[in-house]
Amino acid sequence: MNNILELKNVNKIYGTAVKTQVLTDISLNFEKGSFNSIIGQSGSGKSTLLNIIGTLDTPTSGEVILDGVDTGTASKNRLADLRNKSIGFVFQFHYLLPEFTALENVLMPYRIGGGKVSKEILEKAKEYLTLVGLEKVINNNATKMSGGQQQRTAIARAILNNPSIILADEPTGNLDSDSTETIYNLLRDINEKFRTTFIIITHDRHIAEKADRIIEIKDGKINMDIKKA
Repeated sequence: MNNILELKNVNKIYGTAVKTQVLTDISLNFEKGSFNSIIGQSGSGKSTLLNIIGTLDTPTSGEVILDGVDTGTASKNRLADLRNKSIGFVFQFHYLLPEFTALENVLMPYRIGGGKVSKEILEKAKEYLTLVGLEKVINNNATKMSGGQQQRTAIARAILNNPSIILADEPTGNLDSDSTETIYNLLRDINEKFRTTFIIITHDRHIAEKADRIIEIKDGKINMDIKKA
């Protein structure tokens, strides 16, 4: 078994005088190249779990080992490098920079990592924009694209550095049903083409049920964990 991610007895407690336990003894393993969905009601702890996996938050106790790195003992610089190179983020809101074109937005993670945009990287960004069906709007500013186009740009941005894992928090939450289906199919294509591991938080059971594995979080605990044969 080749695990890209391991969570061991992860707990998250907020507050000091009044303590609120958001996650309780979460232990999960995710195989490399797998396509997973996490479901649960609002306030169940799904987003907190995703933030901890993505090193945007830290657990109160427990271990998170991502791509061979123990995130609890890694330095801030190592975690920043891990986020930039090993993790791709796709959120409900695309977080594109409005004054930049689709191409410039896709190149942003590479620039942040300190890399000079070579001809090879430029062509790669264009290739990924074509992969997500945006070759005709590559030079459009973010404000001059539809919601579905903006989200597809965000996906191209997330895969530019060839991350090992993509974390998606309600990636279709702001889209209509047709765009939702398009985005889902796109994520699946990327999963199969690059063997990228996906962990997707969604309220859309139709989307969740298409994943290879469905994990339900309820009151900060794993209520259900089903892997399809």
